[in-house]
Order: sequence, then structure tokens, then C-alpha cells
Amino acid sequence: MNRSPSAPGKFREACLTCPVFLTGPEFLPELREQQRRTLALIDVSECGGQTRMVEMNQQVLNNLDRMISEVEKTATESMDTTHAS
Repeated sequence: MNRSPSAPGKFREACLTCPVFLTGPEFLPELREQQRRTLALIDVSECGGQTRMVEMNQQVLNNLDRMISEVEKTATESMDTTHAS
């Protein structure tokens, strides 16, 4: 995730819509925080009738949900493998 303060928001979040973006368990807190902020943005946009903003952020939210699930699954599998050894 490009968390550089100098990177404009739209570029930081571009990674979240990239199909080849990879992340790991060390970024779960940031991913969950981004998920929380994206949900809030969708809420505000829906209340304001900004349908395009809702659509764009729904895609980001779907990708965040997928990434978080995959990272959590991988982390759980790694823990199971470690404990089984």
C-alpha cells in the first residue's frame, strides 16, 4: 500500500483496485482502517446522492474485503501449520 504522505489519495488507493496487488498480515491494521474509512465515505456519499463516488468506493471496499479475508486465511493456515509441526 502506498502510504506515502506525498502521494495523492487517488494514487494511494489505486493499489486497492489493482488485481495483482499483494499484501501480508503485517498490513492488516492498515487494511482494516482503510476498510473503516471507505465504509464511512460510502455512507456519506450515499446520503449526499453521490452515486459515482459510491460506485468507485464500493469497488475499493470489495477489494479490501477480499484482501483482508485472504490475508486472515493465510495467517490462520500458517499458524495451523506451525502448531502442527
